[in-house]
Amino acid sequence: MFSGIIETTGTIVLIDRDRKPVLARVDTGLDLRETNIGDSVAVNGVCLTVVGLDGSCADFELAEETLRRTTFKDAETGDLVNIERSLVVGERLHGHFVFGHVDTTVRLLEIKNEEASERFKFELPSRFRKFIAEKGSVALNGVSLTVGEVEGSSFNVYIIPHTLEVTMFSGLQEGDLVNLEVDMLSRYVVSFLNNCSLSGSVL
Repeated sequence: MFSGIIETTGTIVLIDRDRKPVLARVDTGLDLRETNIGDSVAVNGVCLTVVGLDGSCADFELAEETLRRTTFKDAETGDLVNIERSLVVGERLHGHFVFGHVDTTVRLLEIKNEEASERFKFELPSRFRKFIAEKGSVALNGVSLTVGEVEGSSFNVYIIPHTLEVTMFSGLQEGDLVNLEVDMLSRYVVSFLNNCSLSGSVL
């Protein structure tokens, strides 16, 4: 489990698509001496298992489901990625609970400079509309963000200069795809209400 507070940005140094499963090697730039084979790391918001270590580089195997649902399907050597290692019990939680289970990719529609932040407008697929609420939380490429406005088929988030500086968001351009994970709480609330409706239960 993760918090959506990015530790650092890393670089994809290898994507071996001839290997099954596909192997991705990421140079995290971190001291990984306390990281072990089998540990979980969120890479652009995708929870991946470490299968190899070499200095500051970590190897990850990409399942077919991961390739289908996330931006890893189009990832290339040299891509900048957000890195967060899993939460440590007892530390403060500064973002929100992020599983690293990406729901889908969404397209960045517009970047607009506001007075103290950048407004990023993303498309909102209709099947995920029920999970996104104004002032609710989302994870985009693993970054915990607060939803500003929901406008039909799109939603806005406001990104402060610090977040732009410490994540790969500074390199995003209109038209780019990012990984979306909806908030765990909204997912379970919607599931509960759907089950109540199907069973005829009254809350």
